[in-house]
Amino acid sequence: MKYKDIDLGFNHIMETPLSERKSISILLGAGFSAPKGYPIGNEMNENLLNFDHKNVFFSPSGNLSICTNGYETEYPKNNIWNIHQKYFMFCKRLIKEYAIAHDNNFDYEQFYDFIKSDEIKEKRYQVLCDDLLDKYGSFEDYLFNLPHIYNQMTEYLLKDRNGKNRYDDEPFKINNVEGYNGFLHYLSQLSHKYIINVHTLNHDLLFESFNNTGYINSNISDGFDEFGSEYYGKLMHDNRIYHCRLERFTGRYNTSIRLFKLHGSLDYVPFYKKTDNGLMIPDKYIKIKWGIGAGDIMKSRKHKNGYDESPFVYHADFLTGTTSKIQRYNEPLLFKKLFKRFNKNLRDAEQLIIIGYGCKDKGINEIIKENFDYQHKPAFIIDKYAGNQVVEFGKEINAVIHMTDPNSINSKLFI
Repeated sequence: MKYKDIDLGFNHIMETPLSERKSISILLGAGFSAPKGYPIGNEMNENLLNFDHKNVFFSPSGNLSICTNGYETEYPKNNIWNIHQKYFMFCKRLIKEYAIAHDNNFDYEQFYDFIKSDEIKEKRYQVLCDDLLDKYGSFEDYLFNLPHIYNQMTEYLLKDRNGKNRYDDEPFKINNVEGYNGFLHYLSQLSHKYIINVHTLNHDLLFESFNNTGYINSNISDGFDEFGSEYYGKLMHDNRIYHCRLERFTGRYNTSIRLFKLHGSLDYVPFYKKTDNGLMIPDKYIKIKWGIGAGDIMKSRKHKNGYDESPFVYHADFLTGTTSKIQRYNEPLLFKKLFKRFNKNLRDAEQLIIIGYGCKDKGINEIIKENFDYQHKPAFIIDKYAGNQVVEFGKEINAVIHMTDPNSINSKLFI
């Protein structure tokens, strides 16, 4: 009797071994997360321009924190602000002045390029921190710390319509995920036959949450692995501190659905180590869990007891800007590896599916054109509000454009 004749008592789908499968590449942009209520470009711009209305402040350790007792933290204690709060105040002023200087136009990604440019050294911007400076600080100090402040402001705004950006506490969803049922049903079908390489430009954790659904059921791997990890996080519960093992990036993908977060993630944090000459260098990218702060990461020592603690508090690391993020594509610890896989996945793909991507990233566009064989293989774009740039890029790669949303996706669109 052959194994295929055995009655297992349920409808078992005989899947092709992973090593024998062909692959399909998917690229997700901000429009993919929009049905969940995540802000897209214009909403992010407005929210950053009006950040004064957010009930938050920066702690002395450099972390953005939520006020629990009104706005009193906006005011100095003993007539002294902590330095990170000063950087925060400067950043908010800078955003408004930048918008005025650019005909009341503000783009949150272009602003990140601006704070790395020579334009920011103009007098109209320097005077914004005059009243914040003391004898120990300089304008250059404020410029150096701006990315640290601005990234945390951006991270704070990356929440869905219910104010959530983590989904660890949500129950398992059988087969009903509002706004995404069509996409997930089709993805589930493909996953029995193909390797599905999902590349996302989004920093949110929406796609990972699909692991906790009947459609996907833990069939997503993202290159991070907990087994054998030397990294731990401190978790406080019931007045006790627990050491929880954390996943670190190994580049191991062992499922049919594989996730590549090309621009980083809200839960990716670099762990820094001290070299023999005292320099601090990034050692490994770690995924932090809910309840564990970026400054609560430790690394176990190989040859003696105890841990090496994170030498300083750091925030989640993700790429933003236009030209600024392209410059980081070659950073060897994580992003260079992800983009190497992106290139290879495109070359190997039998077809390319793009969902919710506005086609404004020149670096991503070039990688697609250079690596995907659009002359001989099909490409599809799913975008309910496809604009001129989407249409033009679609023509360049011979893509069929479907103006619909993720929930309406079905196999007939890709025939």
